Amino acid sequence: MANYILISCLLSTIGGLAYFGLLRQRLQVLQAKYVLLGIVVLSWMIPLLVPSIPNYTSALEKQYLFDYREYNQWNVVDLEDDKLLACYEQADNSKEQCNCEIQQQSDVLYYQSNAYYNFIITCKTPVCCFFVLIMGLLLVDLMLKLTCLSYLVATSPREQRHLAGTTFYILRPQQKIPLAISSFSLIQHYVIAHPSLEKRFSEEEMEAILLHEVAHLQQRDTWQQLLLHTLKLVWWMLPMYYWIKKELNHLNEYVADDFAVQHIGDSKFYAQTLLKAKEQQIQHQQLNLVMYFAQSLLKQRIVRLVKPTPQHHKPYWAGAMLFIGVIFWSTSLIAMPILQEQDIAIKQYEVLQEKNSATGQYEFCQSCIAEELKKQE
Repeated sequence: MANYILISCLLSTIGGLAYFGLLRQRLQVLQAKYVLLGIVVLSWMIPLLVPSIPNYTSALEKQYLFDYREYNQWNVVDLEDDKLLACYEQADNSKEQCNCEIQQQSDVLYYQSNAYYNFIITCKTPVCCFFVLIMGLLLVDLMLKLTCLSYLVATSPREQRHLAGTTFYILRPQQKIPLAISSFSLIQHYVIAHPSLEKRFSEEEMEAILLHEVAHLQQRDTWQQLLLHTLKLVWWMLPMYYWIKKELNHLNEYVADDFAVQHIGDSKFYAQTLLKAKEQQIQHQQLNLVMYFAQSLLKQRIVRLVKPTPQHHKPYWAGAMLFIGVIFWSTSLIAMPILQEQDIAIKQYEVLQEKNSATGQYEFCQSCIAEELKKQE
């Protein structure tokens, strides 16, 4: 499982660099969103398609494996070794040269202390416990958020509305909430609105605001957020995760803005509505750090609406995904066997270390160690 997570981190980082460095400026907003989501999904799917090497069949690490062809200090042959006796018996009926002693000695493992493996083995348990603790806290946070949404649905007065081909319910919570509007989907579509919101905006302005939220519902952005929160359980230490999440949030807003403008037909009116909504929000609550960043995004959205950039010829998102897929597949074919071999080597080394500590011996039977490792699977 650890190898799988490491490969997904590597692929998402490579995909994120390819997106931000090569593809971001060459894709339309909706295409960019699909490409970024595709990077996230493929970074988990492609490693599953890479064939795994059979466990415990690759050669052991040279640091603790004697090369029997270079070992010239053997002066004892173990005549009680069943494999050696079977080899002698087979040699009696063969005209070929007997190499039974060499075959016997080739099954010998020699333990030698390795600082790198010692460090990994020492840190393995506390690091795993720390990761499990963080994952547990993030899972509790996700469950609390879903519980709060379910509570709002169960306790808030609702009004059914139909707009732009989408049926949804407007929730007007009785609890004290910011003067804002947001949307989410569980079993049905919901829009959370401040009870006094409709009094502060005209009918046309409210339609523009609701169209923006309908776009989020149609794009299934709630499920996207659930996916990102779930991935955070294992990607919380990955910087690229936070860049991808921020970029997706921005793209979601741009897509929703385009949807609202397309139905209203007046980008400047929609931009004025966004500004009015922000002004109303600032008047009713103090400006904090979260709102500062929200204002930064709002400025980008307004500039994009008022001064739209010309649309040049851009590649289809499917072509970009094919490019990313080829990179991911090639990287996985190279990286996965390396990680698997290291994993096998560490497990083998750990068994040898335990036996060395218990017996004080340095030479062990290779086939016996392999059998013991298979029992631990």
